[in-house]
Amino acid sequence: MWMMKLVALGMLVAGVMCEERKLSGDAVALGERSVQLALDLYHTVSGDKASDNILLSPVVVACSLGLVSLGGKGSTAAQAKSVLRMDKVPDKKLHEALAELLQEVSNVTTRNVTWRLGSRLYGPTSVSFTGDFVKRSKEHFSCDPSKLNYRDKKSALTSINKWAAQATDGKLPELTTALDKTDGATIVNAMFFKPHWDEKFHHKMVDNRGFMVKPSFSVGIPMMHRTGRLQQRQNPVAQWLEPSPHKPKDLNLVPGQSKTLGKVSLLQTPLLT
Repeated sequence: MWMMKLVALGMLVAGVMCEERKLSGDAVALGERSVQLALDLYHTVSGDKASDNILLSPVVVACSLGLVSLGGKGSTAAQAKSVLRMDKVPDKKLHEALAELLQEVSNVTTRNVTWRLGSRLYGPTSVSFTGDFVKRSKEHFSCDPSKLNYRDKKSALTSINKWAAQATDGKLPELTTALDKTDGATIVNAMFFKPHWDEKFHHKMVDNRGFMVKPSFSVGIPMMHRTGRLQQRQNPVAQWLEPSPHKPKDLNLVPGQSKTLGKVSLLQTPLLT
């Protein structure tokens, strides 16, 4: 359910500012490896022609794998840690690092953003969750494991979409319209993200402009635009603006006027985040 038809490539990872809060070494390493994992996953999924539009959040992918490692045993837990490239980190420290990273990027006061992020693990009615797993899921991932009757597909979909709407303050009323048959567990993530503008846009600053889908095809869509004096750096593919027009004032990476998303996505560097 992570990969529905959404809007373009999105790498949602908030840059951690050392002067605000010093993260543990495990949390910093996990943040960096989560970004690389998301980039690798993006390039793998983008190779499937059926996946036209992809939106990935590294922290969501990492926390979902964390849930798998928390509830899994043996090779399942080991594989989840391996994908996160945290094989040598003890389980307790891994889950604490994930909780620390999730708490940091969810700090709406520090980052001055509206961000609603929820995770829920659904299991079939035939299974029982241990008390320790339920406790640690809530403690580390703010995840409340629940049960679903997958045979009653309509009721199961209603439950998932109702939860997603509650988790995002109504911003995501319908997370999915389909549910595959499964004998195992399903991890569902719902996220709403909205940065707060440093200088608000007036409605007259929006008009129809060309959005390049590919070099030979553009469509007209409403776009916000403004002019101003900004510090800028650029290379043959992209340009960086500082400060950005929203809070906090982090660097922004934007494609050059005639560069496609495909070329930008090949830049597998932290600047993509």
